[in-house]
Amino acid sequence: MLNAIRVASSKWLGRLVLTVIMGFLIISFAIWGIGDIFKGGINRTVATVGSTKISADDFRASFNTELRRIQQQSRRPITTEDARAFGLDRLLINRSIDEAALNQKVRDLGLAVDQALVVRSVTESPEFRVAGQFDRNRLADALQQAGLSEQAFLKQQADLVVRMQLMNGLVGGMTSSETLQRAIHQYRDEERTLDVVVVPVDKVAAPAEPDAAALTTFFEERKAEFRTVETRKATLIVTSPNDFAAGLTVTEADLKAYYDRLVVSGRFGSPEKRQAQRVLFDTEAEAKAAAEKVTAGGTFEALLAEKKLSASDVDLGLKAAGEIGDAALRAAIFGAEAGKISAPVKDPFGFVLVRVLKIEPAKVTPFDVARPQIEGEARADKLTRDPTIRGKLEAVTKKIEEQRIAGKSLAEAAVAAGVPTVAIAAVDRQGNDGTGNRVALPGGADVINALFASDIGLDNEPLQQRDGGSIWFEVNGVEPARDKSFDEVKADVKTRLIAELRDKALSEKMTGYVKKIEEGGSLTLIASELGLTVQRIPGVKRGGRDAVLGQAGVERAFAGAIGKPVSALVADGTSRALIVPVTATLTPYDAALDEKSGLPRQIAQGFSEDIMAQYTAGLKKQMGVTINQAILNQALGQNN
Repeated sequence: MLNAIRVASSKWLGRLVLTVIMGFLIISFAIWGIGDIFKGGINRTVATVGSTKISADDFRASFNTELRRIQQQSRRPITTEDARAFGLDRLLINRSIDEAALNQKVRDLGLAVDQALVVRSVTESPEFRVAGQFDRNRLADALQQAGLSEQAFLKQQADLVVRMQLMNGLVGGMTSSETLQRAIHQYRDEERTLDVVVVPVDKVAAPAEPDAAALTTFFEERKAEFRTVETRKATLIVTSPNDFAAGLTVTEADLKAYYDRLVVSGRFGSPEKRQAQRVLFDTEAEAKAAAEKVTAGGTFEALLAEKKLSASDVDLGLKAAGEIGDAALRAAIFGAEAGKISAPVKDPFGFVLVRVLKIEPAKVTPFDVARPQIEGEARADKLTRDPTIRGKLEAVTKKIEEQRIAGKSLAEAAVAAGVPTVAIAAVDRQGNDGTGNRVALPGGADVINALFASDIGLDNEPLQQRDGGSIWFEVNGVEPARDKSFDEVKADVKTRLIAELRDKALSEKMTGYVKKIEEGGSLTLIASELGLTVQRIPGVKRGGRDAVLGQAGVERAFAGAIGKPVSALVADGTSRALIVPVTATLTPYDAALDEKSGLPRQIAQGFSEDIMAQYTAGLKKQMGVTINQAILNQALGQNN
């Protein structure tokens, strides 16, 4: 249907007819009450905190942003259903409620934040910096993905900054406790020496051949484990600057420019740093007059005294060029001589004079030494910036979009544009082919999520890639999930049932051995009876992962006192081990090592977070909180 509409809209008569149809639809919406949507008559509030309302749109945007971040970190697709099963929706609605309660408290206290501080918090954020410099394009990409305008984002950032000021006032002075640090040291650094006997599963007799009734019962009890997963058949068109890389040359100047950007970012050592002072004036005339007074024999200190400022009031600190967000200020500081005063510089709040107090020379890896490391990177960087390549990429994109407007399939559009397609025979939500084999899928999790959010015959917007390329996709087929029949999985059912029965028998046997040792028996004698040897494993710590025991075995080894036997499933997943802790050692506590590792700071942060959680809980109780679960479900596209 969408294809038909797209074809019709490409002709003048079709556009006229569609305009009339849409006009009738809008009028009928108004007549039948759908116009209430535009009047705000429908409740779209997910939660209310005191007088603050959290809208469904804001919550959905927050959920989608967090889901995308998790997918990028885990490098695997995660559906809305999966995310909700793990509690992401509850986590985010509770976080939104906490933020709303703190925001309302901030307003009640009359707290505010300087706009310059908000802007600086954005321009100095590592998330929006490239090679040490604020990158507006990166900010724009982030806002587009989050569905936020710049104004809305700055409002959110201002709320965050003022909340942080409130939090710093409440818990900013929290410190750690040495008593707790010693307890953590004892728990974390205790080392145990273990005597271990690994008993393979073949030390118990194979169970009797299960009969048909046993197999059927096992299958029925675990039917969901034998269920197929939904898969989708798809066609993709992938474009990238790499498609046009043939003939690209990276000149010496390109390499040097790329190297210079990396030096500014601090990758090849420390860049030049300067300590400067900045004095603000309301007008350029005032700034010029002050500069002339200093040049004529006055002192900078006298200027500060005249404006009732101390040296600390105007000190910008020792900073590299990449740490200074304002380009004009950066140029003035790094263009001035030490001890000299600059010409007036335009500032968002007026005009400033700058004096450089100290210059710390750069200490960087020479270009010739760094060159082998950056040649490949510089080429990739130029691919995304070269105007010729960008032009070719845009030309291909235009051809594909023209074909789509004409109602053509992606396969037909690819032929017209002279580019190949990628045919995906089957892919499930985990990126496998439905039988456990990994699918080589361009775009990874983003494409998988897009495919499962689409359907057969639907028109889809292309996915934009970080290198400037695009991925077009269409769903050609859907194979729904289904329960496999018993006959399809009979062999697998039998194998798993026998393995389970055998593991149960081994577990019961190990329980008997543990009891025997507790009653005075010998681990060495038990090992001898089984035809096995005792392994001594020294230096085992909690949280470690021994190659033999695995993480679960290590955890069991610390479950009791020295000399107390335990059993555990070991790293191979089928054998079980008898474990007897023999000795325990603990190195002397060293407060300096804790300080170096940052443990006191982590503990203090934990204390602060606990106190803030209690404070926020008190605010919510005082203000009152309601959650509309039905609206929340609708916001995430789920039924009540």
